[in-house]
Amino acid sequence: MTKFDRSPGASVSARVAAIACSCLMTMIGDGAAAQVDDARAAVYFEEAAELCQREGGRLWGRSLCGPMVITDAETGTISTNQPAPEAPRPRVLGYANAALDWGDVRWSTFVWKMIPATDEPARARLFVHELFHRVQPRLGLYVPTSETTPDHLDTMEGRYWLRLEWRALVRALGSSGVEQRRAIRDALAFRAKRQSLFPGSDESERVVEINEGLAQYTATVVAAPSSEQARLDAIDQLLQAPEKESFVRTLAYPSGAAYGVLLDARSPEWTRTIEAGDDLAQLLMVAANLSAEPDAESAAGRYGGPELRTAEEQREG
Repeated sequence: MTKFDRSPGASVSARVAAIACSCLMTMIGDGAAAQVDDARAAVYFEEAAELCQREGGRLWGRSLCGPMVITDAETGTISTNQPAPEAPRPRVLGYANAALDWGDVRWSTFVWKMIPATDEPARARLFVHELFHRVQPRLGLYVPTSETTPDHLDTMEGRYWLRLEWRALVRALGSSGVEQRRAIRDALAFRAKRQSLFPGSDESERVVEINEGLAQYTATVVAAPSSEQARLDAIDQLLQAPEKESFVRTLAYPSGAAYGVLLDARSPEWTRTIEAGDDLAQLLMVAANLSAEPDAESAAGRYGGPELRTAEEQREG
C-alpha cells in the first residue's frame, strides 16, 4: 500500500500528485474509478479547508468552511469531511454539485466524476463555489428561482450583445485609467442594449448573476493566490465563455467574476453592503461614477461587432 506524507511540511499539491499516481492502475480497466476514493477525497477536503481558512471570512464576514460530501451515484460510494448524519441520504446526492440540507445540517455536495482531478485551480474554484452556496442564504444573497429564465440568450441578438459585453469586460480588466473607464462604459452600453430588446431580461439576468455570479466571483478570488491572478483568471473565464453551446445557464459565471473583480478595485467593501435586489453592473456604474456609452451600435465597432454579428447570424441560420 502506498503511504502518503501527511507531515505539516508536505504540500497539498505533492499529496495530490502522489495519490494520482497510486490511483492510476485503479482507474484503468474495470470501472473502479467511478468509486469515491477516500484517500484522494481526504486530500480534496484538506485543499478546501486550506482555501477557506486562508480567506478567513474576509469577503463576506463569515467563514466558508463547512460540511462537504463527495458522492458517486452509480456506485453509491461516499466520503465526507465530518461524520455523516443518521438521516437518510438525499436522493439528489451524486447527481449535481450543489448545496443542500442533509439531516439538520447544510452541506456542500460534489459529484465525484465532476471534480477536476488534474486541474488544481479549477478544482479550487469548484470547491469554493459550492462552499459559498452553502452560506449564501444566511448572507441574504439567495434569490428564489422564478419561472423567468434568460432564454433570450439563446437568440442571435441576445448572444451578440452578450458577447460584446464580455469583450468589453475583457478590455476593462486588462487596462486602467481612461481606457478602462471607456471599456466599462461600453460594457454597460451593450448590456443596456441587450436588455432593451427583451423586456424583463434585466431581472432574469440579475437573478442568475446574484445566485451564481456571486458564487463564481468568490471562487475566482479565493482560489487565486493574489488579486493579480484573480484578475487574469476572470479574463480567462470571459475568453472561454463563448465556447459554450448555450449562454442561458452560463451567463453568470464569467460575468459575475468580471464585475466582482472590477468592483474590488473601485469599492473594496462592496461584498459587505450588497443586497439580494442589487445588480452587479449597476453597482459598478455607481462605484466608478460612470454612465453607459450612449451609442452602443457605434461602440460595437471597437470590439469587432460586424464580424461577430456575421458569425452569430451564420450560427442562427
